[in-house]
Amino acid sequence: MRALQFATAILASISLGLLLAALASRDWVIFGSSHIGLWQICNGNICQAYGAIFPVDLHAIRFFLMVGMLAGATSFLYLWAFTCNQSIGSVSMAKIAGITSLVAGFCALIAMSVFTGVNNSAFMRNYGWSFAVGWASAPLFLITGGLAFYMHKGREM
Repeated sequence: MRALQFATAILASISLGLLLAALASRDWVIFGSSHIGLWQICNGNICQAYGAIFPVDLHAIRFFLMVGMLAGATSFLYLWAFTCNQSIGSVSMAKIAGITSLVAGFCALIAMSVFTGVNNSAFMRNYGWSFAVGWASAPLFLITGGLAFYMHKGREM
């Protein structure tokens, strides 16, 4: 059971790292020497933040990824704390970590789905590595949540 605790905590850290990398990078869509990210547009080495007018869907994508990041960080902290201590009072840390991992996974899934749906034109199909990393974080968070709930159930027996 101890090995599963560490494996789940490491999976949570990998998931969180992937989501943070996706959030911070500018390589969501690439065409030629231009890069589009969630926070700025770059043409070659010259980058600029989005001006006052930018797609409204970016607000939703940013919101869900930020909520996912906060929930993922909470899950990460609770899973690492769970390796030392099983519960806080009568509340299992694994259960809290499982819930927050699932929230992080579903928020990332929503954000990535919105981004994919909005940018599904022939012009925008040159997705970059950030896009792939963002998609990879969603199922990893969901798996982490499932493993955390499995550890919680195992503790009750």
